[in-house]
Amino acid sequence: RKIGVACAQLDALKRTNIYNDVFHIWHDGPFGTINGFRMGKTGKVQVEWDEINAAWGQAVLLLHTMASSCEEFEFSQNRLMPMGSYPKVSDGKNTYELYGPVTQFLTANYDKAMCVFLQCLQEFSVYAKQYDIAHQTKPPFQLPYKIEGDKVCSHTVRLRFNINDKWTKALKYLLANLKVTLVWLTSSGPVGRRQRGERRQAD
Repeated sequence: RKIGVACAQLDALKRTNIYNDVFHIWHDGPFGTINGFRMGKTGKVQVEWDEINAAWGQAVLLLHTMASSCEEFEFSQNRLMPMGSYPKVSDGKNTYELYGPVTQFLTANYDKAMCVFLQCLQEFSVYAKQYDIAHQTKPPFQLPYKIEGDKVCSHTVRLRFNINDKWTKALKYLLANLKVTLVWLTSSGPVGRRQRGERRQAD
């Protein structure tokens, strides 16, 4: 049932192309938010896992939808599996659950899932830059917060051996990158170009 709902939501998004209305990425104090769901925890605010799971579910659905809307793009080996608040990712060998609650025993797999998502975002951003260069868009696309390995702007997305506040800051940067990528897709990217072409044909 969860997969069916997610698939129906994905099909609707492909038909409408109203990404900016469907996915609202913003911030709430130290937290990055997507559709009002906070991502992360701090020493003062212990966000419930249900809310964090919902945020990751929206993030996975958004990146998966963006990638699917670009006909010439495909992730090299990783795979995103949007399934509501129970998203999963795959690195081509293993599948990892990107939802909690996370115990000390399960932290390694959760960290791996977040790293796979980060790799997917980085790979899509490289495609965006190459797309802009090919279409002579200047300056070409660039993420505001640099992704290097498991880090965004020098902050690791890994939860194990990390401090909640620092983990939350990394996730806030991650969502900011996701938002900028969405803006690119619907402006100078393939979706924006398609929509402008459709409007010209209508005129």
